[in-house]
Amino acid sequence: MKKSNSTKPSVLERMKQQQPITSSGLSKDITLGDFADYWLRHLKTDVKESTRYSYQSAISNHICRVFDSMKLSEITSEDVQLFIMSLTDGMDLDDPLSPKTIRNIHGVLHRLLQDAFDMKIIDENPAKHTKLPKKKSPEIIPMNTNQVHAFLTAIIGHPLETFFKLALFTGMRKAELIGLTWDCFNFEEGSIRVYRQLSYERKKRIYFFSSVKNGKPRTIYPAADVMEMMKRLYDAEPNNKYVFRGLTGGEHLSLSQVRTPFENIMDDLGMEEFRFHDLRHTFAVLCIKAGVDLKTLSETMGHYSVAFTLDTYAFALTDMKEESAKRMQDYLNAQDFKI
Repeated sequence: MKKSNSTKPSVLERMKQQQPITSSGLSKDITLGDFADYWLRHLKTDVKESTRYSYQSAISNHICRVFDSMKLSEITSEDVQLFIMSLTDGMDLDDPLSPKTIRNIHGVLHRLLQDAFDMKIIDENPAKHTKLPKKKSPEIIPMNTNQVHAFLTAIIGHPLETFFKLALFTGMRKAELIGLTWDCFNFEEGSIRVYRQLSYERKKRIYFFSSVKNGKPRTIYPAADVMEMMKRLYDAEPNNKYVFRGLTGGEHLSLSQVRTPFENIMDDLGMEEFRFHDLRHTFAVLCIKAGVDLKTLSETMGHYSVAFTLDTYAFALTDMKEESAKRMQDYLNAQDFKI
C-alpha cells in the first residue's frame, strides 16, 4: 500500500484556521486521514454518542494506522483486502481481531469511502467487494426449568434480586434495565415503556442516555406478578429517578455492579457458562413454551423483525413442534383412532 508525501495543508489544519470547508472544496488528492477528520466533524454529526465513539476508535486505532497519508484516489480494492487480512492475522497488533470486530471496522471504512464516492471525490468505493471473515454468532444458552429454579432460589435476599428477576421475566437488555426510570412504568395499564438505555463511553468514563438498540422504542406487558413486584419497589422508594440505585450510593447501577455479582452467583451454582444476556434468551424460550406468538415476542424483545426472532430461537420452536406431535399422538391413542 503506497503512502502519499503530500505537503498540502490538511483539512484539520484548515479547520483550525477557521476556513470553512464544503464538499466542493475537497480535492481529489485529499488523504484518507484528512477526509476522516472532515467526515467525523461534518458528515456524522447526528449519530449517537456511542456510535461516534466506535467510529473514532476504528479510524484512529486501525484505519488511519494503515491508510492515514494515502490519497483516497489511490486506495484500491486490493489494499482494502490486504488491510482486512492484516487484522485477521494480527499484523502489528497484540492479537488477531475477532471476525465481529473486523466486520465493524470494515463497516466504518466502507461508510467513509461510500460518502467520498457520493461526493465524487473517488470514482468507486474500493471497500465494496471485500471478502470478510465469517462472523461467529455466540451460542445461545437458555436456562432449563431446574436452572431457573436454582437461580431464583440463589438470589433471594440479594441486593439485586428485583433487578435480576426483572431481567429474567421481561427479556430487557442490561443497558435498558440500568437506565430504567419510573416514568417508564404504567401500573394501571400494567406496562413498561422501553424508550432509552444508559450507555457507557469508555474514553470519557461517563454514562449517558441513548436510544434503544435498533432505535425502536417498545411497550412491554410483563406478567402481573412482575408488575406487582415493581409496584412494591416503587412504593418503598417513590422519589428515586432511577428504578435501580447504585450499590455504592450512586444514583444508578454501573455495568460492573451487575456483571460481577451475576458471575459470582453463577460460579456458586456451578453454572459458569451462563452470561447475563442469557437471562434474555431464557425469557424468550419461556415465552415460546408458554405459547406467546412470534410477533408479540419479537415486539417484546425489541427485534427488528419477526424473521430474526424465528431464526434466533428456531431450536426452541423445534422442541415445541416435537412436544406438539407427542400431544397429538397421545390424543389419538386416547380416542382409539386407528391410522
